[in-house]
Amino acid sequence: MKKETINSIRILAAADPTVTPEQVENIVRACEVKQVHRQLISGNEARQIIGGERPISKVTLGKWIKQGKVTPVKISRRIYRYDRLEIERLAYGGQA
Repeated sequence: MKKETINSIRILAAADPTVTPEQVENIVRACEVKQVHRQLISGNEARQIIGGERPISKVTLGKWIKQGKVTPVKISRRIYRYDRLEIERLAYGGQA
């Protein structure tokens, strides 16, 4: 984010009486994080992470894609990859 945007966020958060100074700094720190490169994994790896010892099926992964639970990254016409962080959130109970 641009510094001007971060400063505006800092001012707005500080103006809210329900936000503590520590929370303001946490918000600003989160905004300053540099772009993180995603680690992309194959469908087989994603299915194993989600299913553990018993991987989910390709059909189930396809259904979850249609439902919006998983977002594939298209590499080429026939190759898709998945964001490891998103898959791990889904596997361990968090909403991706």
